[in-house]
Amino acid sequence: MENYNIYTGHNVFKYLSINKNEVDSYMSISGVGYQIDTPGEEYPIKGHPVGYTFDPKRGRIIDDFAIVYITKGQGTFNSVITGEKSIKQGNAFFIFPGQWHTYHPDKKTGWDEYWVTFKGSYFNALFNSIINKKDPIYYVGMNEQVVKLFHEMLICAQSEQIGFQQILSGITLHIFGLFYSINKNRIFETQDTQRIKEACVIMRENIFNKVSSADIASSLNMSYSSFRKLFKQYIGVAPHQYMLQLKIEKIKDLLGSTDLSIQEIANSLNFESADYFSFFFRSKTGVNPLLFRQNIERQSSEANLNIQTE
Repeated sequence: MENYNIYTGHNVFKYLSINKNEVDSYMSISGVGYQIDTPGEEYPIKGHPVGYTFDPKRGRIIDDFAIVYITKGQGTFNSVITGEKSIKQGNAFFIFPGQWHTYHPDKKTGWDEYWVTFKGSYFNALFNSIINKKDPIYYVGMNEQVVKLFHEMLICAQSEQIGFQQILSGITLHIFGLFYSINKNRIFETQDTQRIKEACVIMRENIFNKVSSADIASSLNMSYSSFRKLFKQYIGVAPHQYMLQLKIEKIKDLLGSTDLSIQEIANSLNFESADYFSFFFRSKTGVNPLLFRQNIERQSSEANLNIQTE
């Protein structure tokens, strides 16, 4: 399967070279990815380099730590220490370097997974002191903030700009901190809050698709009126307004960090036309998308000029 660009909302993974002269040996990120593993599909998908791809029946041993977060579907995790464990939507599991392990989605359900691999003495001290190797599976639930952080990592990894390793390491620590806190406090969550968090994740992951608030309510086995009332009570705005906020956020990101044309951005986000896209963006921000991009480019040029003259 092709390794698509993150801006299309499909499978993407990035393995990173580690330059020991530039990267702090305490923390370094070796790979990050997002995969939609459909029911019955061969797993893992093709394209992973030697050392990271594996046969689920035989398992593997890697030199890295890894975090895998499942946002849809279910499957199995097995390691030399834990034995076979069931993995469900909302679970995150941790992999330790030098330990045999394997994992795979259920053929009937498949799963959607985010993952990051990393190494370094700081991570080694942190994870070995906090995570119980006999119980490396956390219940995180559907958490939009975690998904957003993984998306930021994927974009940062693809650009590989100066300092990207430090940024990725910081985000990885942020994700781990969220996992640890959520897992510890999960007993205080109600079924209603879990549903709303799941709805937020569905919205963010389907920002490039035509998914309505009614569709999301149906997927959560709720009536639209009940879903809308509960969502507004918990988030503060109606579901449709929240989805519009996500679109504005994504448009700004695409305008500022890619060379995609206005037409291409409009198409990717399912707008009827570039004209309507421009009208929508202007009505929400007060400026048309072309001027927004030009303003970012101007400020970036001025900043670079100031650096050169210092």
